[in-house]
Amino acid sequence: MTGLYLFAAAAGVPLVLWFLLAGAEEGGGSDDGITGVMFRRLPLSTVAFVLAGFGVCGLALGAAGAGPGPTLAAAAVVAVVAGFVNSTLFAYLRRSESTTEVDDDQLAGKIGRVVVPLTGDRRGRIAVTVGGQQIHLSALALPDAPAALEVGAPVLVVEVRKGIASVTGLDSELS
Repeated sequence: MTGLYLFAAAAGVPLVLWFLLAGAEEGGGSDDGITGVMFRRLPLSTVAFVLAGFGVCGLALGAAGAGPGPTLAAAAVVAVVAGFVNSTLFAYLRRSESTTEVDDDQLAGKIGRVVVPLTGDRRGRIAVTVGGQQIHLSALALPDAPAALEVGAPVLVVEVRKGIASVTGLDSELS
């Protein structure tokens, strides 16, 4: 049995460390074939936690002198608990995941500042604050905008299409 515990720990612990330290997403396989079905139902991170819990618990109880029956039972319980906790934690994180995505429509009408000058038909960059976060966008000046919008100049975002803002200059009194 020690060999089984050793194998489980050797396979599971490095995977658990990889998931924890590398910040990897919950593991999965390809979306096709039996591996895709298996990893959709039982993600790789859960498999890793089950193997690590089973192996480490079995090795620890075996080294402590516990009998083979109680060691196997305890290792199996720890494996199930580790898998359940991992699955529950990832499900909670998926449900409570936040996003910083901003729709183009949310940017229209916002006031921003030029960070890379815009001249005529040459693109520049602007910074706009949305939801307490500063977003930088490529920008083009509208045809009726001043000839050049220099760094720090206030601008009004008229619309955003395909990630490029159409802007016009503002008087500094309005910003």
